[in-house]
Amino acid sequence: MSKELVTKAKNGDVQALNKLIDNHKDLAFSIALKHLKNKEDAEDVVQNSFIIVLKSLKNFRNESKFSTWFYKIVYHECLKELKLRKSELDNIVQSTKYDSDEDGILDKKINFKEISKILKPNEYTVISLFYLQEKKISEIEKITSLSQSNIKVLLHRARNKMKEALK
Repeated sequence: MSKELVTKAKNGDVQALNKLIDNHKDLAFSIALKHLKNKEDAEDVVQNSFIIVLKSLKNFRNESKFSTWFYKIVYHECLKELKLRKSELDNIVQSTKYDSDEDGILDKKINFKEISKILKPNEYTVISLFYLQEKKISEIEKITSLSQSNIKVLLHRARNKMKEALK
């Protein structure tokens, strides 16, 4: 079904393109939100990811599933955003004296860590792709650029954290 939609979308079928977007937007947003912890930023990343897909769809070679290709784009766009944030935060921290934390930067760092109490972003991404999207570990490897052993470790940790949270 997805290959048909991709082929039609490549040929300019707007309905097929809309169907592809509808099929993948929820998990894409969920992954972005888990990584970025901010609804607006997650929406921006997903929107940017769809723009990348629109620009690159003609070059998509069907060597992997469309969903694998798309979630890889979302994941890497999240990483770019996080890198940009870190760079901005580093600049703010460097220009701020630590003894007068007027902007509450140190508190923001603590709150950011407290938000991800149950699963870290990579754990969430891996477990979502594995269970919700029923992706194989090899597909998750392509999406995240993580090694298969690292993916298995993340799955194991995420399962254990979820078990503990349920107790």
